[in-house]
Amino acid sequence: MNIRLETPQDYREVENLTREAFWNVYRPGCTEHYVLNKYRNNPDFIPELDFVMEEDGKIIGHVMFSKAEIVLDENCPIERLRVGDGTSGMGRILPAWTFGPISIHPDYKRKGYGLKLLNYAIGKARELGIGVLCMEGNIDFYKHAGFDLASKLNIHYHDMPKDDEVPFFLAQELKPGYLKGIGGTYCPPKGYFVADENPEAFEAYDKTFPKKTKEYNEGQLPPFAEKAKLVLQSERLTLRPWFESDADTLFKYASDPEVGPRAGWAPHKSIEESLEVIRNVFNRDTTTWAIVLKETNEVIGAMGYGASCDCKLPIREGEPIVGYWVAKPYWNNGYCTEALQLMLDHIHTTTDIPSLCCGHFVDNPASGRVMEKCGFVPTGEECFDETLYGGKDRPIRVLRLEW
Repeated sequence: MNIRLETPQDYREVENLTREAFWNVYRPGCTEHYVLNKYRNNPDFIPELDFVMEEDGKIIGHVMFSKAEIVLDENCPIERLRVGDGTSGMGRILPAWTFGPISIHPDYKRKGYGLKLLNYAIGKARELGIGVLCMEGNIDFYKHAGFDLASKLNIHYHDMPKDDEVPFFLAQELKPGYLKGIGGTYCPPKGYFVADENPEAFEAYDKTFPKKTKEYNEGQLPPFAEKAKLVLQSERLTLRPWFESDADTLFKYASDPEVGPRAGWAPHKSIEESLEVIRNVFNRDTTTWAIVLKETNEVIGAMGYGASCDCKLPIREGEPIVGYWVAKPYWNNGYCTEALQLMLDHIHTTTDIPSLCCGHFVDNPASGRVMEKCGFVPTGEECFDETLYGGKDRPIRVLRLEW
């Protein structure tokens, strides 16, 4: 095993390592490799604490360090803000430091490599005169490297109530007494949020790496852990919440003029429009799933229910409307019926919704057959205000499912 400073020749390999290490851990996919890519040019980056770990000549680990800060409480004495290493309390800011991402290749996890790399890096940080390290992580692991809850040092996390004992916010004094008599709020480096601030640039960057499957799981951070509870499985299909990275595939199929008009919406005109639909329709006011074919892991359609749209279906007060579509290459394979039944079973077992309303254009009887196979019963016909299609009205057949 060898630990050394990272070189520019290592950058791409280390970023791919970081991606492999964090994929689907804290969120579907990950952003840590993009943070690392951008951070090397950030003034908060500390190149003297940018290490790789090698085993048999292969890079299997990496860690980087960054400058951060603690905003001191108003009652902190001014004279305490000036410490022996020349730190200034101007603006009531006390320098702090952090580290991460710290990455170990999946093949080498749970073998002690991560702790060895971290202890080595912390030793080097102590030699540089760093006073305190703050970070977010699992206390069960990081306690072995000397970390404890930051609240015990009177430091609280920036977006949590001040008196909360945040279980994932940890700290360690490297210089004894550095935080003596001090209380304040830790502020993570802004560079850590670069992927959230530039989602399009991040998606373009991530596409330069090998394609990997994004997944929700209940071990991820909020709100992803909550969304994991909405992942539904059948024999051939997965229903999952939409990702913004699905926009290309959504446009590919939603731009088909034979798909949208059958379901009551206009074909998408651009990938940007598809992205906006994911952000502002699928992931907001309705419960909408991407229909994913397990065999290929490709999104092939949408399934959802929610409040009334602009159509004239005779819904009852508070009654949700069901809607769905499947891309043309996947028609006549029973996927709509399978996906609809999967969603209905979920609604019936997890909500107290007493009934659902659904409708299909009379000239699209295949959709009606799907509804009836899943227990919807015809109630009559109404007219749909066809404002998107030349102002013409097309009759729709209305069905309802009651439990």
